[in-house]
Amino acid sequence: MKIYEFLKDVEKYPNPVLTIGNYDGIHIGHKRIIERVKKRAQETDGTSMLMTFFPHPVSVVKPDKILCLITPLDVRKRLISETGIDVLFVLPFNEEFRQLTPRKFVEDILVKTIDIKGLIVGYDFKFGQGGKGNTDLLTQLSTEYGFFFEVVEAITFNGEKIGSNRIRKLIMDGDTKKAESFLGRPYAIEGMVTHGDGRGKGLGFPTVNLKTDYELIPKDGVYVSKIEINGKMFPSVTNIGYNPTFGVNRRSIETHILDYNGDLYGSYITLYFYEMIRGEIKFESIDALKERIGADIDIARKYFNNKR
Repeated sequence: MKIYEFLKDVEKYPNPVLTIGNYDGIHIGHKRIIERVKKRAQETDGTSMLMTFFPHPVSVVKPDKILCLITPLDVRKRLISETGIDVLFVLPFNEEFRQLTPRKFVEDILVKTIDIKGLIVGYDFKFGQGGKGNTDLLTQLSTEYGFFFEVVEAITFNGEKIGSNRIRKLIMDGDTKKAESFLGRPYAIEGMVTHGDGRGKGLGFPTVNLKTDYELIPKDGVYVSKIEINGKMFPSVTNIGYNPTFGVNRRSIETHILDYNGDLYGSYITLYFYEMIRGEIKFESIDALKERIGADIDIARKYFNNKR
């Protein structure tokens, strides 16, 4: 996959078929659009293309709004590459770009610079200055400038529309099970294993502590999880929170790996979240905490045994 971050560097490609969007999360709705783009490009002996933006337009248009990305940019690039798209544009969303009128965006970027053969977007796509451009305008402009245009309608799961904002909320609410259904894969975060306080080992349940730059962390609580170490997956139980039983005021991500012995300090790992077991609890005693941790591990074992 060829990646462009500046339009001045763009080369000419045969019959470009493009999709545009934020594509945060690369969920099953996104993949439906991407598959359509690839199919239409194949039919026209063309080039499949995807255009996205960094930073996220919301962070520029509404700088006071906190928006936690589902996928950091490097992960988004990797996931898009895995879909088989030929060309990816990651354009800087700045004030100059924001002020482009819908017509100028289509004329200067899509037609003159990329010379698109076709454009495929989601039903709720908005573009151009003030978000004034929509699918109705694109229908008109496609006829005017001579490219085909298609809209992919909303993708639903059990009657609910799939979208990045909905997935983001599910993860923040701790509903990683439903988020997995929308994403088409478990929600995952990546980072480095660092030294913790050693409490888990003292309790008889050693943990690895994850330091991550990911913005979107699931709600505080205990989760059935898996940890990926050097390409190998291990069942685990993960606690996110402040360890209220010990009066800690620092949020941590601690994972107990089932049936694993080894020193992982300094290792880069990926942590996958499957299902929330319970919320964070302050226990009256260490013994009560140890008993509950044992029960959490039993729940995780049963979860993975049922998946076999």
